Amino acid sequence: MKIHSVQALSHRFFPVCVYKWLRGSAGMMNMSLLASLVFISVSHVAFGNPPKKEQAPKAAPIPRFEPAKTPVVTGEFIVGVVNITFKDTVFPENVSSAMSDLERVKDTHLEGGAASSDSQSSGNSSVVNLKEYFKIYSNDIAWPKIAMIPDEKNHYADPNFYGYYCEYDPFTNPMGWKESEEGAERVKKMNDKAMSFAVKTYRGSKPLFICYNYITKRPGTPSEEATKALFEFYPGYVSSKDQSRKNKARLEEGATGISDAELWEMYVPVCKWGDPAWPNSKIQINDFAGGVLAHELGHCLGAPDVYRVGRFNDGISGESSLLGYGPTANAFSRFYHHAYIKEENHPTIKTSGTYTLHPRHIKPTGNEAVGYLIPSNHPHYMYQVEYIHDENSSVGVGPSHQGMLISVINFGLTNYLGSPDYTYVYRPNDPFFRGLGNTEKCLFGKAHGRTEFNMKTEPSSRLPNLLDGGVSFKNIEEKDGTLTFDVTIDHKPVTGSEYTLSMLPQIRLDEITDIQATSFAMDCTIKFRGEPLKTMYGFCWGTSKNPTIKNSTYILAHRECYRGHAINLNPNTTYYVRAFATNGLGIRYSDEEKSIKTLDGKTQSPNIGPLFTDQFSNNSYLANRYSNGTSDGYSNYGPLCTMAKLIAYYRPERFQSLSDKDQKKSMVDFNQLNWNSGVDHPRPRLEQVNGFFYHLYNQTGISKIHEERLEKKLVRGIVDVTGVKSKPVLTALDNTSEKQVSDLIKADLSMSRPALMIYVFENEGAHELVRWVLIDGINSDGKFHVDIPANSMFLINGNPEAMETAYYPMEKLMLLGYKTFVITSCFFNK
Repeated sequence: MKIHSVQALSHRFFPVCVYKWLRGSAGMMNMSLLASLVFISVSHVAFGNPPKKEQAPKAAPIPRFEPAKTPVVTGEFIVGVVNITFKDTVFPENVSSAMSDLERVKDTHLEGGAASSDSQSSGNSSVVNLKEYFKIYSNDIAWPKIAMIPDEKNHYADPNFYGYYCEYDPFTNPMGWKESEEGAERVKKMNDKAMSFAVKTYRGSKPLFICYNYITKRPGTPSEEATKALFEFYPGYVSSKDQSRKNKARLEEGATGISDAELWEMYVPVCKWGDPAWPNSKIQINDFAGGVLAHELGHCLGAPDVYRVGRFNDGISGESSLLGYGPTANAFSRFYHHAYIKEENHPTIKTSGTYTLHPRHIKPTGNEAVGYLIPSNHPHYMYQVEYIHDENSSVGVGPSHQGMLISVINFGLTNYLGSPDYTYVYRPNDPFFRGLGNTEKCLFGKAHGRTEFNMKTEPSSRLPNLLDGGVSFKNIEEKDGTLTFDVTIDHKPVTGSEYTLSMLPQIRLDEITDIQATSFAMDCTIKFRGEPLKTMYGFCWGTSKNPTIKNSTYILAHRECYRGHAINLNPNTTYYVRAFATNGLGIRYSDEEKSIKTLDGKTQSPNIGPLFTDQFSNNSYLANRYSNGTSDGYSNYGPLCTMAKLIAYYRPERFQSLSDKDQKKSMVDFNQLNWNSGVDHPRPRLEQVNGFFYHLYNQTGISKIHEERLEKKLVRGIVDVTGVKSKPVLTALDNTSEKQVSDLIKADLSMSRPALMIYVFENEGAHELVRWVLIDGINSDGKFHVDIPANSMFLINGNPEAMETAYYPMEKLMLLGYKTFVITSCFFNK
């Protein structure tokens, strides 16, 4: 996640700790709330005692309903802002204008801080002052006052580049940290020095919260000092043996070989979500972003993010509801976390009847209800309803959104990042609570043609664990600024073993496709992620019914992928397949079981593949991290990705990863690789895949895979890199060998083995690296499916042309100006 996004930085973390001002207290933290939302697991080891009999896992305890009784703070409170610049960034010339931006709150309810359509068309103000925002939101109970520390004219000038505090990248940030511990130490020293500088001459009132404002705006032209320092970093980087000769030569020539502008363009440090520079222990913003500050203060005042789903915790991506995002989004947060609304104005319904809702954004008078909670049959879930009507587009969602919002709130599922599945907003076409469906169709009422909500409607009223919640609505109707509805409550509490079972994850086995002599592909759908969240899921198969994880498995862990491949099977054999998912309570298999019979090995299938199920080739994170996507020397992502994809397909047990820290070999756990890695994923999610690619980068460099010419020992190098004693066959492809090569590839594909194809530029005077692709399928027309890494460019008649993953006839794979080679029988042991 790029930190210059208005909603970026630590907005997915909860709780955001209240900072201490030097040695003084930062204010009152709602400890009962914190205790109820943060789950701590403690393991007990009895040394010297005989092992105790393993106890059967138990479901999580029944959560307590503990709304905040008093606000964290009342009245005006001071937020101290410490500004920090770096060697490669500039402090704004107009400080007053920057301060004005810091005080402006614009559309904080929208993910990413995008402007709403209401702000452009309705005439409603889309910008409010930070103080006004919190006065409206808190019903005049609490509001901030910004204090620059030490003052508006001075800031802390860090002696390092901004990239010094970002993660190392060999292409874009050669000065960054390589280990998270190193990064944390760097950032701590920076923050300590900035704080010491800030308080030295500050004479104002003691702040309740501290905000670090990292100023990362770069000048259009770098200063002479910054340019000189930047050049000092790159020569060591380009002298590495695995860099292309062309770029090595350009950079070793210094300023005469590469311009300041080119160098400035190459240097693009990125501080991702989860890096040590941005822990969840302080408010942090970037370049005077007022929307971010308002959002983070919402956390400090007691509320977590209100998310549609918990992508970063359980691997399922999804879209937050437009009408329920952020710590200051809805009536529930104002009541339960912030205590800005009394319980009589957000009561709990326990009996059937007719009820009236007032708009959620108002300051209620008397017993006006701006929201209701309704217990379900399951002790972890409560339904929550509120009425959206005529809202401001900054503090609310604007006047064009009108209707009843129905959510289910999970009081039981907790995580170190807060409550990842805290709020589900019901909307059509999202049966498994994955954040799908249309965010604009989550409102109920006559105007929307949805006046009922029960187990038979779409969306249905079932709970996230797919049970009947025992609550239904009808006669939902808007009435002159209020909304009325009838609710029927039919409680049948879930208890005992049924309760424990309800906490296990649920998975569905979908289609089994591409059945070959030695392989088939499987698809699944996660129906419920479990409590605690699922830790692993995938497929299992065997030659007997009801296979288990003790049989053969293809494990997906929790990485947003839902397709697997069973390989190395026996021809003409019947296999039984189930899907499975596990969490801390146990394992649950899919209700579906399918049987298939592999081909006899003699019958040719008209279609084979594509065999690959991971997303290494077209993954933007890997492309940006391991290549800058150009065709003039940094396209190492091609061979690197190709080898990674091939190795990950077979998952050889002997494959080893190399740790950057201690240079000791350790096994790669293919079951934990992030098959769909993203720049905004938490660092722990990326460690395995980064280690995997770093090791491959080093090893393929040793094997000369990144060179401009085809090395004589290339085949031997492939064997060394993979760690598998196969006997690859290298064959040149031209008009005379077309049929021979085609037959070799088809023979490999019939045994579910991908083939490598390598392109070597014929003009030895040109600096063009070897291009690598994979062939992993064939269709009924005889065209081969070619898996081509993202951003692959080929020089055709002197012009760069892109090639993308697709089906190609063999004659189209012989490119003008390139010598073409095919490697078959990779990973094949007779």
